[in-house]
Amino acid sequence: MFGNILLTAVGIGLLIFVHELGHFLAARLAGVRVEVFSLGFGSRLCGFVWRGTDFRLSLVPFGGYVMVAGQDPNDDRYPPEECLWSKSVGQRALFWSGGVLMNALTALILFPIVFSVGVDFAAPVVGGVERGSPAWEVGLQAEDRVVRVADKPVHSFDQVRMQVALAGNRPIPLLLRRPDGSERTVSVKPRWNANEGLWGLGLRVAIDPQKPPTVQLIGDCPLATAGVRSEDEILAIDGKPVDASTALDRLLTTGPELALRIRRGTTELDVRYQPATGKAPRIGVAPAETVVAGVRQGVPLLERLDLRRDDLVLQVDGKVFAGGPMPIGDGDQLRILVARDGRTQLLQTHCTAAERQSLRDDVVLKAGSALTLAPTDGSPAQAAGMQPGDLLVAVDGAACASFDDLRERVEKSAGQPLRLSVQRAIAAGDDLFDPTTEDLRRPQTVELTITPVVQDVPDPMVRVFATERSELVQATSFGNALQLGTAQSLDLVKQIYLTLKRMLTGDVGAKNLGGIIRISQVGYQAAKRGMAWFVFLLAMLSVNLAFVNLLPVPVLDGGHLLFLLIEKVKGSPVNARVLGYSQVLGLVFVLLLVLLVTFNDIVQLF
Repeated sequence: MFGNILLTAVGIGLLIFVHELGHFLAARLAGVRVEVFSLGFGSRLCGFVWRGTDFRLSLVPFGGYVMVAGQDPNDDRYPPEECLWSKSVGQRALFWSGGVLMNALTALILFPIVFSVGVDFAAPVVGGVERGSPAWEVGLQAEDRVVRVADKPVHSFDQVRMQVALAGNRPIPLLLRRPDGSERTVSVKPRWNANEGLWGLGLRVAIDPQKPPTVQLIGDCPLATAGVRSEDEILAIDGKPVDASTALDRLLTTGPELALRIRRGTTELDVRYQPATGKAPRIGVAPAETVVAGVRQGVPLLERLDLRRDDLVLQVDGKVFAGGPMPIGDGDQLRILVARDGRTQLLQTHCTAAERQSLRDDVVLKAGSALTLAPTDGSPAQAAGMQPGDLLVAVDGAACASFDDLRERVEKSAGQPLRLSVQRAIAAGDDLFDPTTEDLRRPQTVELTITPVVQDVPDPMVRVFATERSELVQATSFGNALQLGTAQSLDLVKQIYLTLKRMLTGDVGAKNLGGIIRISQVGYQAAKRGMAWFVFLLAMLSVNLAFVNLLPVPVLDGGHLLFLLIEKVKGSPVNARVLGYSQVLGLVFVLLLVLLVTFNDIVQLF
């Protein structure tokens, strides 16, 4: 582990060195004296002087800088011909773009080398599809291979995810290849994922069935006490092989002691583990699933019915719908009353018995934003008289905003009775739609007193990770490696540009920005996957470093280039006061950005 962390630090330091080397060479080429070449900021730790330049290692190991003579026009310590301010706009532009050019050149060298050797990527193969998701609606299935996204060839699942995220709220064509070799193209519209802050299709990456899941422990949990370590592989639980999902479900149970078979490196161990549990009050309710999450496309019944995503289902065949899977019912006339855009609408069509049977397969429901609840069997809520479909209005007279808010209030009750105010339109199963008024019957308010019961609940102090199915991407010739490397570099520039653009429009969440902590984590994981993947990561970071430094933000290279462009257009340098204030604003912007990405890193870390 320490070796990989050290390798990551060396790699990042190398990229910074390359960037500053670009400035150094550009300054020398323009005939400008270089006073300091520093890796890091702050006090000088060590170094040497060569040809009038102090090459130093400084105290704060983040970034670096090159100090040249005459960077400040008021600096008169050296002859004018050695100062930056005396040089032409073109020569100064060469100096400020030197680091960017060197980072771009580094990427153009590293990418072909990596593709010549070959690098493993997560295969662009669908491992699973979330029910009700956009991918599910258009019929994507496990083992489908994504060949192209928006007419662009892809060789990794990450490319698929990135292209979809950058498409935003726009339909995007996918060329799919089925396991039998047949191909088809589908157009699918991504959906916003609030947890990830990205647009997505609801796809899961394919898992390597030959590699067991690994664990990551959180703090001093019972698994650690039992002798398990982070990154151990779980081979079996109670003698039965497991995958990532079944392993996590078993480890988070509240049942008896478990027998684990784990592998650490080449050694297999047997450990006994008592699942972690806690005590918490519960009333036994769950959000009622009454909102349409997804509708399968191409189903004649649903096309005739015009049932849409986000419809709130109020009634099916004249009976109140209180949540759960869609009822099948009977008869040759299907009637579904929904709330859509703030109004009720009756959807109806002729149907066959076979079409009714397919309803549960072709329509997926979810809990809505309203707190429509369903009591579990034998729960305190059911004993107090709660019925499926009751709409929670208040707890102890105070409005309740979300299901998490309800859970928090129940946990703070310390087992004392709670008074829940709910709205009940009419008893479940009775007629909800009044044909004489063509409206819903008026709801009634019901007061329920529920005493929470303290129960054992899982204490999630472990994460389980599966190994993605990978495929080797390797160039067939030097020309092909050069082509792949150049295409990868250009794609990265486009992706960074679109990512920043989508952040400004809200199509990509700011939570996806990462800083030095996340870079270190990704670098550590890349180093574990092998040298080829680590070099590939360095090439990507080099492109990122080049692009970010080109942004027209004062204190960055791009900001200086912007001022030179203004000087070229107006025929004179930018006013010193304007330049000074803009540098301060640029520095504040960069510091705020550093704080944001560091905060994101810490949130991700914990």
